[in-house]
Amino acid sequence: MYRYIHAPTIGIGVEEAIKALNEYGIEQERENQDWVDKTKEIQLCMDIDDPTAEPAISRCIFGDLKALASYDHEILDGTADDRGWKYTYHQLYSRFYDQCRDELKRNIHTRRACIALGQGDINFSDDPPCLQMLMFNYVNDKLEMTIIFRSNDGVKAFPMNIHAISLIQQRMARELGVPVGPLHYIANNFHCYSRDYDIIGNYCKTFETANEKRRFYSMEALLKEFDGEI
Repeated sequence: MYRYIHAPTIGIGVEEAIKALNEYGIEQERENQDWVDKTKEIQLCMDIDDPTAEPAISRCIFGDLKALASYDHEILDGTADDRGWKYTYHQLYSRFYDQCRDELKRNIHTRRACIALGQGDINFSDDPPCLQMLMFNYVNDKLEMTIIFRSNDGVKAFPMNIHAISLIQQRMARELGVPVGPLHYIANNFHCYSRDYDIIGNYCKTFETANEKRRFYSMEALLKEFDGEI
């Protein structure tokens, strides 16, 4: 059964998702590429009212603002495409980005503005993409986006994933000349590996005791690390 979260901003949503994982996660034994590990896991469905609003960046990101800015560039601009990896998310979605934008220009109310990243045999390879689909919908005069993950590490990937991928929505809305609407985030398997149980527990303590300045980075601070337009 999916755990549903409704949050006003991405930063708040990250905290609520991690708290839900810590509280409701069911322990499983899972394969993780070349080893077996125990996980806590839930199924996550989350709505974010305004992905552009503060607080937008949780300090739970795995790294600092410079690392987040670098990852944002990887997702938006493909700066990691030439590093010899089997694929990047940018390579998988950018093949269809222009077609998706053109379809929305043709009919802003289309139901066909979808990008499937896990096509062909890639889902049955030894390294299938965790991110599976991006879907765009124009609702109430705003561009909404749905992100679907088949599997999502709630500690070391999710806080950076949701921020960086939300920038695709913002770029698409800007190119279409329409406002940004809500963001919808679905992770069919939202998990934490046993080696990170202490990390997620400490995060949850921080959420309860720290003030907002200690829990979030500002977008202004990120922009100082970001070379170019978000």
